[in-house]
Amino acid sequence: MKIKNKITRLVLIAILIFLPFTATGCFGTGIPAITMPDETTDQALKNTISVGGNGTVKVLPDEVVVDISIVTEKLTTEEAVNENTSIFDKIKRAIEKINAANLKIETTNFNVSPLYDYSVQNKPPKIYAYQVTSTIEVRTTDLEKMGEIIASAIESGATNISSIGFDLTESSKQKAVNDALAAAINNASAKAKTIADSIGLTIDRVYAINESSTSFSESFRAAMKTAPEGIGGDVSAPDILPQEIEISASINIVYSFTG
Repeated sequence: MKIKNKITRLVLIAILIFLPFTATGCFGTGIPAITMPDETTDQALKNTISVGGNGTVKVLPDEVVVDISIVTEKLTTEEAVNENTSIFDKIKRAIEKINAANLKIETTNFNVSPLYDYSVQNKPPKIYAYQVTSTIEVRTTDLEKMGEIIASAIESGATNISSIGFDLTESSKQKAVNDALAAAINNASAKAKTIADSIGLTIDRVYAINESSTSFSESFRAAMKTAPEGIGGDVSAPDILPQEIEISASINIVYSFTG
């Protein structure tokens, strides 16, 4: 009986010695290790203030975009295309002579379509001519020469000025975005300080930051009336003043505090 009790005690001792090793996973599969919650991280999350910040900047555009349309109608597609191309070349040469800074000229639209005569009743419509429509986009950072560009285009045979738009170059856009974000951060920081001061806390550091959005106001665009057919002589350069472009940024910042 005594021998049996001794054996039982030895088995219990062996289990007690072996159990800590299996609990920590030292012997492969066994009782998984128990991880306790990180109280430090949990407390850090509780000691935070989350605020949103908004920033807005307004800048004058440094680029102008003019859309010029040419419409020609002839009995055949070949005649219509040739005349349209001839007018395009004339307009392009006239604009290039202005020597505007960072000038870019490209065709953004070209369309050929038949024109039908529906005047004869009870008979299918008949093609009486072909119409060719092309659109040229002229882009430059020389805003002061915009009026001269428009006048030269009309004098050279443009049918109409489809639209005039103001925009920002890529470098200006990036600077404006950075300025708007800086303004948003300052706005958020001021809010957090006001909240902390009002309840006797001290802002310690930035815990997390997230950019919510960045947006641009629509670039100013204005359509001009169709140029009178057969216009000749000198065309006065119109005065069109650019409008400021607004850039807005929104962020969310989480600040940790003490106190």
